[in-house]
Amino acid sequence: MKQTTYLATLLFAGFFLAACEGDDGMDGANGSNGSDGFNSLVATRDIPKGDAVCLGGGLALDSGLDTNRNDVLDSNEVTSTELLECAATPLIRALHASPDAPAVNIWVNGATALTDVDYTQGSGFLAVVEENVVQVEAITPAGNVVVIDENINLDYNTEASVIAVNTVADGIRALAVVNNSGERIADGYFRAQVVHASASAPPVDVYVTAPGADLIGSAPVNGAMTPLAFEDFTGRLEVPAGFYQIRIAVAGDATKTAVFDSGEIELPAGADLMIVAVDNVGPGNSPVTLIVLDGTTAAQLKDANTPASVVAVHLSPDAPAVDILADVNATPENEAIALVRNVSFGEYCDISSVPAPGDYTISIAANADNNIVALQFPLAVNQGDEATAIVSGFLSQGSPAITALPLAGDTRSVFTETKLRITHASPSTAEVDLYLVAAGTDISDPMVTPTIPAVPFGASTPVLSIANGMYDAIVTPQGSKTAAIELLGLNFTGGEVLGVIARDPKIDGSEGALPLPLVIDYSAVPACPAP
Repeated sequence: MKQTTYLATLLFAGFFLAACEGDDGMDGANGSNGSDGFNSLVATRDIPKGDAVCLGGGLALDSGLDTNRNDVLDSNEVTSTELLECAATPLIRALHASPDAPAVNIWVNGATALTDVDYTQGSGFLAVVEENVVQVEAITPAGNVVVIDENINLDYNTEASVIAVNTVADGIRALAVVNNSGERIADGYFRAQVVHASASAPPVDVYVTAPGADLIGSAPVNGAMTPLAFEDFTGRLEVPAGFYQIRIAVAGDATKTAVFDSGEIELPAGADLMIVAVDNVGPGNSPVTLIVLDGTTAAQLKDANTPASVVAVHLSPDAPAVDILADVNATPENEAIALVRNVSFGEYCDISSVPAPGDYTISIAANADNNIVALQFPLAVNQGDEATAIVSGFLSQGSPAITALPLAGDTRSVFTETKLRITHASPSTAEVDLYLVAAGTDISDPMVTPTIPAVPFGASTPVLSIANGMYDAIVTPQGSKTAAIELLGLNFTGGEVLGVIARDPKIDGSEGALPLPLVIDYSAVPACPAP
């Protein structure tokens, strides 16, 4: 009975399944084939000079789809561009290294690039084009004049340092030092190039050594057999960053005695320096000073032993002969360093070797007894500073009281002009008018007005730049046309550096009652008596 039931169940299931399965339907139609996609292509392309994006030319990587299926990336198929190389714009910088030339303006392709650039001053790099006209325009009291007019052609990826060298008297000219730009400096290194731009210096050897290294066993950076002469320059040298000493010796000197010594200096990693030797026109025995160009500016590196210089002028009419003593402010004791001894009224002299840098208190003491101090004043100096220190006023007999009149120095001789400064240092005289006029001018003419009116005691004119010619310098009481001081027929021929100081006459009456002129020719200031 169980088996019958089981069989019936199977038959029923089979019938049910057969009844549920229909006939196969017809196949659907095939879809259409899709179109092939475009190939993506890349290609490198030379960029010509003058391109709007990469002016100097270079190399580009273009990419896009090959829409015309010619397996070439045509220009109309480019969808993106990457610059692989682009030539750098040419660069120019300038340095004024002509020791007797005035300040200059610099023009590049007719446009002003730099203005009022004085001796030892330089610029950073300026972007220019390939073909350049560089003009250097001297600023003179008689009118500006172009002294250098040079065509300087540059390739892309180059930089030019244009240095105005030589004296005006012998013919100022441009020295162009051209290098590749953008060259990488190795990690931990600096790069330096040395240029001899001192017209008065002989051929030299330049040493860049560890501090204190013996030059006898050292090799010059210019090569042992190739002295560096005027307008010569070394290649660019890469040296590990660190502390160094730069020294210069005259070529052929077997003793290798340094005529310039930087002392210990730090040269940092990554610095790209041009070191230019130029004439030293200030204090110190070294014939040269160094100008360091770093791509953005110019800085002066002086010989480590460069002092300051002070011209001392004794114009206090009732003060005795004096000594000038210096106390170093950084120490507790008064060193009373004797800078000069026994300077009398009306005398002046040059203290050419004031240790610098230094911060001092200066004492003007009686030569007969240094315990009698007439005046004290502070004096801070840096290396290469020049100053004139006038002591005027009355020590005891009246007003104004004895005082110091300090004047910053500017004694570089300029071929195209005379430098002149006039100072009122006559304590007995009220305000004065100053006339600097063509020789023979009648200042009583109402049309003639003071060059500088109403100058009080202790005041000074700026350093005036005077064109060559014949002049009269006349000092009158303020508002008066009556001369108190006359310097007639001054013949200015260029290159002079003069100071005219109005002083009191001697108190004994031997020089009269009117103020008198003291004329200082800064090219011939006597040395102060030895301490």
